[in-house]
Amino acid sequence: MTTTIHVEALLYGGRTLVGHTEEGERIAGWPEVAYEAIRAINHLTSHGPIPAPTAYRILGDLKGVGHLLPQALEQLCRGLQASLEAFDVYDQRRDPGASVSDAIALLARAGRKAADLGQLLEDAQAAISEQGYHADPEADSSPRLPGTR
Repeated sequence: MTTTIHVEALLYGGRTLVGHTEEGERIAGWPEVAYEAIRAINHLTSHGPIPAPTAYRILGDLKGVGHLLPQALEQLCRGLQASLEAFDVYDQRRDPGASVSDAIALLARAGRKAADLGQLLEDAQAAISEQGYHADPEADSSPRLPGTR
């Protein structure tokens, strides 16, 4: 029988949502990879100038997070709801259905905020879309982000 984790592993090179291989070896799951990617961006943008063309490219990728996250959160909501029927779910504090209902309401709010984030990042990208800069090759010793010129 093919399981969801098996399909995830086949489609995504062994990486899944929960971060374990079929053999039980721990690897970073996709949510952890996303978290670490944002941490790396924080480190890389913490010093030095970032010219608009570079920021434009960064915003172009980041706006996708806001545009795609609502779908992932909606699917997570559906999966949580379905888990109540598929598994013998318990909650040590209260009714599992109430816990899931609360989580779904909060995830729906987060999805709306993520959609706003995506639009704001897209708008910020548009605001600098025509900007460039003149580099002085002799005086150019400013730090650069990896992958930029």
